[in-house]
Amino acid sequence: MGILGVPAGLFNLADSDRCVGSFISKEDALEIFHVSEEDLRELPFENVGGVLAVDERIIQKAWYNGEIPNSPFPNNLSMDELVLTQLISNTLPSAEIQPQERVGRFKMDLKVTYEGIAKFIEFDGPSHFAISRYGPPKHHPFRKKRIVEEKTGIEVINWAYWIQRCSSNVLALFDRSVQGFGALWSTNIHFGDFYFQDSAQVIQDINQRFNCDRPNGIGYFYGPETESRNNPEHPIVEAIARRKEPIERLLPQGFDDIGKWLPPRLQRVK
Repeated sequence: MGILGVPAGLFNLADSDRCVGSFISKEDALEIFHVSEEDLRELPFENVGGVLAVDERIIQKAWYNGEIPNSPFPNNLSMDELVLTQLISNTLPSAEIQPQERVGRFKMDLKVTYEGIAKFIEFDGPSHFAISRYGPPKHHPFRKKRIVEEKTGIEVINWAYWIQRCSSNVLALFDRSVQGFGALWSTNIHFGDFYFQDSAQVIQDINQRFNCDRPNGIGYFYGPETESRNNPEHPIVEAIARRKEPIERLLPQGFDDIGKWLPPRLQRVK
């Protein structure tokens, strides 16, 4: 099973709270990779809502293959981490960002220091939670967090793939009162696919750190057009409504209240 489904929606660095999607504009690509238009000449940009943009999977593959001249060397960085780095830099211009900081036997994705306070950020893709082509996850999602926090006294924040890449979530790293956002729009790996028996608690703990739960649950993650955002509806909502997919795909192990895990459209399908 592929991790990402059909691309949808247009991401926008300058309006990241509202713009959720898989397409990266040429303007944002120039900023994220710190390159010139000539360096992006091989990428197949297309018109997406009046903006020249490219599927994130395509640009990531080109980057990994060395097809974007003068871009940062991947060196174990993912596209998500590169986007997060630029988001953090834009949102908190005075922040110091150090990628791949070593702590004992671990490499931390990002170390961010802002106004004298340091945080480690770990971007956790679907393979941290669900069985992938490499098999089940080797360790519990919070294992690294617990070890590094005990060793350094620095908070480790798991930025999971359903935590929206946006400015509000960057601010939430250092201000617990900020309300963040969750978003799911193209992944093929859903909460019901997660491997661990305490998956529901893991998801809730990560959501709580970004303050992205809502009183009626997390159904807004799935779109469409929720909370004044330009976010597409995830195709699995339609598939479940048509009973082509089981509703259990959205329900993690250990869940209690089914309602808080479902988008409004599926509440009546329970």
